[in-house]
Amino acid sequence: MKYATSAFILTLGLLTACGEKDPNAQLAELKKEQAANQAKIAELEAKTGAKAEGAAAQTTPVSVIKVAPESFKSYLELQGRVDFDQNANVAARAAGTLTSLRVQRGDRVSKGQTLATVDASVLDASIAELRTRMDLARVVYEKQDRLWKQQIGTEIQYLQAKNNYQALQRNLAALNQQRALYSVVAPFSGTVDDVLPKIGETVAPGAPVVKLISSSGSGKILADVSEAYASRIKAGDRALVTIPDLGNEELPATVRVVSSTINPTSRTFTAELRLSGSKAGQLRPNMVANVRIQNYDRQNATVLPVDLVQKDEQNSYVLVVNEKGGKKVAAKRVIQTGQTYNGKVEVTSGLQAGDQVISAGYQTLNEGQLVTL
Repeated sequence: MKYATSAFILTLGLLTACGEKDPNAQLAELKKEQAANQAKIAELEAKTGAKAEGAAAQTTPVSVIKVAPESFKSYLELQGRVDFDQNANVAARAAGTLTSLRVQRGDRVSKGQTLATVDASVLDASIAELRTRMDLARVVYEKQDRLWKQQIGTEIQYLQAKNNYQALQRNLAALNQQRALYSVVAPFSGTVDDVLPKIGETVAPGAPVVKLISSSGSGKILADVSEAYASRIKAGDRALVTIPDLGNEELPATVRVVSSTINPTSRTFTAELRLSGSKAGQLRPNMVANVRIQNYDRQNATVLPVDLVQKDEQNSYVLVVNEKGGKKVAAKRVIQTGQTYNGKVEVTSGLQAGDQVISAGYQTLNEGQLVTL
């Protein structure tokens, strides 16, 4: 060993004096040769049983991870939002001036309750005039009916009076239906979250008047997923959801529906998730949600920290501890890897239960070098 070290120092001195090549490149090459020589020396010592002088100083201390099967899960991490099945902006159905607002923010309302009214004075006048005409037509019809039953008058007079009265009844019913459009009513029971216009403002058909949130409808989480996962995310998949506004607790959830349509603009599809438990009742529309959908699960997998896996020109490999001649040496083990998640990688082949993978000190090791645990 002393001769090898002396030869290395002599060679390095000659090359430095010569100055024909890049010193850094030469140094790297010589270190590589030195490592190869050390590996050969260690192998010969193991075969002959000899113990070279200073061998203890060349043993590299390392830490190891003993390979054991464990569960490996991979998640797709997404940004989501809270939505409700019944969460609506209740709009006006007729144009006009807003004459009354019968609710305010925070009020609880029932289905069919009037929330606001729009000016319908012109229509009310038409209805009043029609009622007067209908009252007269009813009186005429009733008199003609009595006369007809007494065989007085002609049949045509009776039929004309009857038809006139019934026509006015239908006209009044149509006007009353039209009149109902001037009232803004709650489509479901819930809580008033906001009142948008003010009394005296002009509203148009479809203009939002009251924002209503259902008090009984359950909340849901919507997340946009890249189309690359269209074949991997399906209804029934397990997930974990974190609502920052409700704390950092991860809540269990289930993918309920997966959209079949890809958004042409964002190239995503929508996944709907449902929460269970007490936290579901605390959801509010448009809350931000951090979603992790499980897209891979394997039991009895071989898992390693991803930074232990090294690569050369052809393969991925790790360094393991092997026994040679009663001594522990570093050995290169070619492996195949699968899914990677959260700093861990699944090893699909190349390792067996009980193998000792070097987890600390591997950066400066070479194959065949002596190690100590």
